[in-house]
Amino acid sequence: MKLIDTNIILYSLGREHPLKEPCRGLIAKIVPGEIAANIDVEVLQEVLYVYTYRNEKVKGIAACRYLLDIFPNPFPVTKNDISTAITFMDKYPSLVSRDAIHAAVVANNKLKGIISEDSDFDIIKGIKRFRCKDF
Repeated sequence: MKLIDTNIILYSLGREHPLKEPCRGLIAKIVPGEIAANIDVEVLQEVLYVYTYRNEKVKGIAACRYLLDIFPNPFPVTKNDISTAITFMDKYPSLVSRDAIHAAVVANNKLKGIISEDSDFDIIKGIKRFRCKDF
């Protein structure tokens, strides 16, 4: 099982971009179970935040409903995940909080890695990053 980063979701649902189709293709493989993947609740929060920030709250709500249909049991973010995220942020000062939380979910749930187009995950020892083109 791999965690999906928010950028994969946003590229797949968003405006035209070179990563839109590869990310849509990845989601199309996840839906029927060809690829074992899930999101965490932080992804849902980020999607709502981004679309609300863009004054597209209705689209954000629809996106979260869609995601919950695909991923009905997102990983929670626990106290242990926050503690691990803090440890990651101490160890890797350039790491932002949201990425640290996603990395902590990967580590604490013993996932195979994170699917992301964000190279910031590459600095975290023990966290493997996959890109859309890897599938």
